[in-house]
Amino acid sequence: MGKTLIVAEKPAAGKDIAKVVGATEEHSGYMEGRQYVVTWAVGHLIGLKEPQEHDEKYSRWVLEDLPISFGLSDSLKVLPVSRKQYSVIKALIHRRDIDMLINAGDAGREGYLIQEWIYRMVGCRLPKKVLWASSLSKAGIQAAMDNLKDNSLPEFQGILREAEARAEGDYLLGYNYSRLLTITRAYKQSLSYGRCQTPLLYLVCQRDKAVREFKPEPYWSIEATYSKGFKGVLVDDAGKTRKFFDKEEADAALRMITGAGKVVEYDKQEKREKAPLLYNLAKLQQHMGRKYSFAPDKTLKIAQTLYEKYKILSYPRTDSQYLSMDIYGEIEEHLESCRFGKFTELIDRIDMNTLKADKSYFNDFKVTDHHALIPTINASMQAAYAALSDDERKVFDTVVLALIAIFYPEYMYDATKIIVGIGGGMFQSTGTTIRQLGYKAVLKDNGAKINQELQILPLLQEGDSLAIDACSMIGKKTVPPLKYSDETIIKAMEKYGIGTSATRAEIINKLQNPKRQFIVRENGKYSATELGEEYIRIVPQELKAPELTQHFEEELRRVNEGSLSKEEFLGNLLRGIEDNITKFTSEPVPDSEKIGYSAATQKENKKVLGKCPKCGAEVKFGQYGAYCTGKCGMSLGRIRGKELDEGQVVALLNNERVYVTGLKKKDGGTYSAYFTPEGIEPYSYKTQSGQRNGYQFKFKAEMKPSKNNRR
Repeated sequence: MGKTLIVAEKPAAGKDIAKVVGATEEHSGYMEGRQYVVTWAVGHLIGLKEPQEHDEKYSRWVLEDLPISFGLSDSLKVLPVSRKQYSVIKALIHRRDIDMLINAGDAGREGYLIQEWIYRMVGCRLPKKVLWASSLSKAGIQAAMDNLKDNSLPEFQGILREAEARAEGDYLLGYNYSRLLTITRAYKQSLSYGRCQTPLLYLVCQRDKAVREFKPEPYWSIEATYSKGFKGVLVDDAGKTRKFFDKEEADAALRMITGAGKVVEYDKQEKREKAPLLYNLAKLQQHMGRKYSFAPDKTLKIAQTLYEKYKILSYPRTDSQYLSMDIYGEIEEHLESCRFGKFTELIDRIDMNTLKADKSYFNDFKVTDHHALIPTINASMQAAYAALSDDERKVFDTVVLALIAIFYPEYMYDATKIIVGIGGGMFQSTGTTIRQLGYKAVLKDNGAKINQELQILPLLQEGDSLAIDACSMIGKKTVPPLKYSDETIIKAMEKYGIGTSATRAEIINKLQNPKRQFIVRENGKYSATELGEEYIRIVPQELKAPELTQHFEEELRRVNEGSLSKEEFLGNLLRGIEDNITKFTSEPVPDSEKIGYSAATQKENKKVLGKCPKCGAEVKFGQYGAYCTGKCGMSLGRIRGKELDEGQVVALLNNERVYVTGLKKKDGGTYSAYFTPEGIEPYSYKTQSGQRNGYQFKFKAEMKPSKNNRR
């Protein structure tokens, strides 16, 4: 009998699996044991070729070449940075003593795709199983090994169809619309379009516009204070606080409020509230953003560390807030792993003999690829917890307390509403009385909020008279909409289907890329940059509307379930691109309205510093330093990464020696040196539209002489 090859997505996961299956013999890129060989990818090993890799003609961005479309079988390539590990996996898959393969990639759409593309590229014909682990703890891996899934199951074929449709669809939209927008909407620069990034940027720009254009309006409400120590506010027929935007009108209404009050409605209801659902990644990011001002990517990185390094958290990139029934069978072990420190007292209050699988939390039909976030079963949990940083503990504590809370009684309270008639006006009071704290004994911060907002009301009956101590106008102002925060930006992305739990933090980070920064995050709030707003201004509505991404994800779900073929999905996208090519080109935009026009014309108006030593064109000083205005690609603005000033550039153009300070050493220090131009030399650099060739000065460096050697 031959051996079984297990392929994990990352080295850390592979080595954890190797320990469980007894593959202890170390080799370059894999581990081996008597029965199992364990290797790993390093994230994406296989990607899609860029258009110019199919045909060199696509290096130039021209309208006549659009739309660009290639079949998947012709498009896969081994990524250069991953070639070594790809070779290791390929050799192992074709080893004669390997007779079965286990796909142990991250359990989800992208993780499954990463693995399947590797197997396709290497020509794998081995029978395959799937290891779908919810955690990298020993217990989690062993449970997954004991329950290997058949790769041919419809659920996996659906995931693969959906994942490939997503990858190919994003390729179609990204490459075609980046080029189409550049050709029709940009002035002397290239643009990048992203199906998720652009709609999110649009939302941020729209919110910024609403905040910027908001004009606060004063308004007044009328409040009554009763002798029994509580207050009421004047309401309209719908029971909403009546707002007066005219002070004289409010004053007139106040004068009509005379005499004693009479209770016209007294409603007291017993309310019950279960603990909130468990966290998925999006809800965890929202909570950590609201409570601790953690950026979404910070929460994700910490959750990933708790999962991969410490093995005390279940798979973090989950969209589900529910647990499956098989987890219920072991839930006591998850709780027992956390019975230490501050969790001990809270867990001790749970009667383990009466634990029930409440369908509000345990529901197989509502678990997607992964169950909700919970602590793992780990005998070393306490030791791992002791090694966590403060921020890591905040994330872990949040998950543990949420799990403990679902086994606590309901929060019970009396909600009281009183309507009092005074002089023809109706005043409403609301309040609460806690009857049982329940789960809020665990999630204390939630309970405190309710107590602050609601007043305790006296016991009354309809028809009772109420003496009034005072009746007054309360002046307020309308408040502007809030900029997107770490919490609300994730909520907005969830609402419109922008990204997944696995990708939302990355989408936000890409928009903050310093090289092309579309949004900035300051004090936990997100705003669009001037570049971001200019970009959104020139992008047509059909390419930036959040509903575009929502529809895209809905269609992907249909591809997964089989009601829409991948070919139909991609065909629909291609027809949409073709329609927009016709539309955008039939509605030409003048240069003065294109993105980059203002910046480019400012550069063009800069003073001439000299002639380019390569092509003789004018050299000017722009936003990013000196540049050749010709087409040779001559670079003039930097020496060893240090920006040069106008005087230094002029000196070099005149073949004179220059003195440059503040040059960075490899060890972190700085140094100074003289540089004398000794001609020019070719070099290559990357741009949005592909690889470019140019030229730069060739220098002779001369260190500044020390004081002791000066004459």
